[in-house]
Amino acid sequence: MRAAFSDPQGRPAWRRLPYAAPLALFLLACAAPWWTGGTAVLVAVLAITLAHLIGLMPMRQGRKREAELTCGPGYVEVKKAGARSQRIEARSITGATTARTARGVLFTLSHAKRDQPLLIEVDSEADAEKVRHALGIGHGGYGTVAWRTAHSSTSKSGFVGRVLTVLMGALVLGLGFFASPEAAAIAGFLLSPFLFLTMLLSLVGWLGGASPPSLLMTAEGLRMQTRQGWFTVPYGHVHDVAPILGALQFRVPPPYNFVDVPATGHLIGHGLGADDREALVEQIMSASARARGLGTAKNDVTGRLDSLRRTGESPREWLARLDMAGRMLGSAASGYRGHTLDAEDLWAILEDPEAEADLRAAAARILRHSPQTEARARIAAAVAAVRDETTNRKLRIAVRDDVDGASEELAVLDAQEPLAAVMMRMQAR
Repeated sequence: MRAAFSDPQGRPAWRRLPYAAPLALFLLACAAPWWTGGTAVLVAVLAITLAHLIGLMPMRQGRKREAELTCGPGYVEVKKAGARSQRIEARSITGATTARTARGVLFTLSHAKRDQPLLIEVDSEADAEKVRHALGIGHGGYGTVAWRTAHSSTSKSGFVGRVLTVLMGALVLGLGFFASPEAAAIAGFLLSPFLFLTMLLSLVGWLGGASPPSLLMTAEGLRMQTRQGWFTVPYGHVHDVAPILGALQFRVPPPYNFVDVPATGHLIGHGLGADDREALVEQIMSASARARGLGTAKNDVTGRLDSLRRTGESPREWLARLDMAGRMLGSAASGYRGHTLDAEDLWAILEDPEAEADLRAAAARILRHSPQTEARARIAAAVAAVRDETTNRKLRIAVRDDVDGASEELAVLDAQEPLAAVMMRMQAR
């Protein structure tokens, strides 16, 4: 399917690749026997200057570009996007939210290895459903989506250090190539203390890493870091978002009325590109509309499948009951425990990342008996998109053909779940 795609930071390998040439040049200057002392020093200065010049270049992607998407079990393959072509794994997504736009449906995805969210915009709701199923994104989104709206003080320091290093390096190189090596040596000697300081400043900026997120979409509401501190507001209270000079301004109810979040471009550091800013506004206003009841309601089928829950049964008894329901479904029979099981309801609950793990496992077990040829592949795709380790394991156990083995594994998992819950509570503290 066709889509517009943006990955502002890009993959680590592509970010490091431009520095290979300056590094090779510097190593040659240090080791090559065919350069004399003065020439070797000039080549080393050239390598250092080039490395800092590359650090000043706008390497971040500012605009979405057309790409080709292929959805698979637990991943989306991005093709024909140049250096941004990649495979996005469901397990690498830490947060996701969607919005309907003039073009179609926009996904904003927080990635475990990126400092800014990825953007995927598809043309239709049908294409959006394929992306949701591949990445395990539910109706209400997933996790926390975070933006770094402004660069940090260390990023500013690094930028200043790189600029000064490039200027001083260019001065030394200009004297060496256009005046005389002696003039370059004198200039280099005089500038060496300052060059050391600017390179140190640049290194501090590089080691400082990304600035902390300052705008977060969470399940509880919108969290914003203002100049006065952190501010949390329910989505339904966000009336408008407007970019102003150096900030994003949020219009909220009294007594606050307006809340400003500092926002900069991404030339110096981890700010917002034009498409990042536009997507941020789209997603927040879409969440605001949903909170006020203006969005599309979720078709929740949980109530129709309550009979599939475990009601004090042993794992073996539960699996046997599900297998019986599956055989009845496969032979087009109905009337299981006074309820009619509908295959579409079962698929809906299995492919719903927000559904309870037990219900999803039950649906997967029953659908194993489906006469549809693609049923097994569809079940495998749904399982591959599950990020939670316990839920993923429960689903994989549920679809095992060996009832005895599946029963034993479920019993072990039942024993481990209370301990895992205690550990999670301790970590939360």
